[in-house]
Amino acid sequence: MVPRALIVLRRPRGAPPPDAGVIREAIGADRIRLRLPPDPDVEFHLAGPYAIEVGGQPLDEYVAWEI
Repeated sequence: MVPRALIVLRRPRGAPPPDAGVIREAIGADRIRLRLPPDPDVEFHLAGPYAIEVGGQPLDEYVAWEI
């Protein structure tokens, strides 16, 4: 099985979802941690928002993974 990047991004509740540039940057950082070569044109799926609360702060959580 080929390793693939998976990221979790948190935003203030009700804020717009992360844009493609933010997601690609985070996936790129995960690819570095996984020791995978850079892929500036990586395609991904985005799921969310999932309402969560951390330390009493309401957040929306998004999950993105490369395809």
